[in-house]
Amino acid sequence: MLYNNSLRPAASSYYITLDAKDPTIGLVQTFQTTVSEVSFGELILSCKVARPYGETNTIHIGEENKRNNQMHISLLGRMMPKLPQHNPFQKTNRSYVLNKSELQDHDCISLYLELAIATTHRHSSRDPDLSNLEILEVAIESTQDLEPSEALGSASDAIFYIRYKDLSRVKSDVDCIAIVRRICHEQTGTFRLVGQIKTIPQKNKSSRTSILFRRRLGLYNPWRLSSPRLAQGKRNRGVVLARLRHFHKSVRQVK
Repeated sequence: MLYNNSLRPAASSYYITLDAKDPTIGLVQTFQTTVSEVSFGELILSCKVARPYGETNTIHIGEENKRNNQMHISLLGRMMPKLPQHNPFQKTNRSYVLNKSELQDHDCISLYLELAIATTHRHSSRDPDLSNLEILEVAIESTQDLEPSEALGSASDAIFYIRYKDLSRVKSDVDCIAIVRRICHEQTGTFRLVGQIKTIPQKNKSSRTSILFRRRLGLYNPWRLSSPRLAQGKRNRGVVLARLRHFHKSVRQVK
């Protein structure tokens, strides 16, 4: 895989050349794509080009950034996912909680988490450590008229709630939730990821505000992660993620 980006403290575009394998026939084909950051320091990514290597259609990265910035201003409020009022990790007729095998079979979930962390930490002078993340629980909610269990692979508009633990932290004093919305627009061929990270401090648990907020996420009795019995169950379901290359540096690597 090859990819380049410009080094500047602003939203950037990434031009990527990669080999993709069709698992059904074992055929490897080279593709080119561009991924553009719509806003610096936020998970708002847009992909408008994904083509087989050698095709000659023109890519205007600068113009794409301009259009993306305009879209960001007008549509961000509507596209950005938020925490629901109910516990997102409780199965309902609109949401589906993934089991361990489904987590292992869908690498895109770990990628969504890593992108959410890498993009939201762009303001920091230190690169985020993505090698010590552990997924505890994942739920998916579709905005379309689909069975919740079908949303993972079929939904063109779906929201992923990813509860995770950062093992590199000296103290486990926060509960972390990544909220990522995946939007595929078939008519324009555009793929977007929009999301944010929420950290809920475990300190001052007696505070009424803290208790109400944690209850909203199902992190206060009986769902609190500090419960020994439930914590053991969560650890058994955890899937340790592979290291993702630093998202915001100019890197050129050939596999």
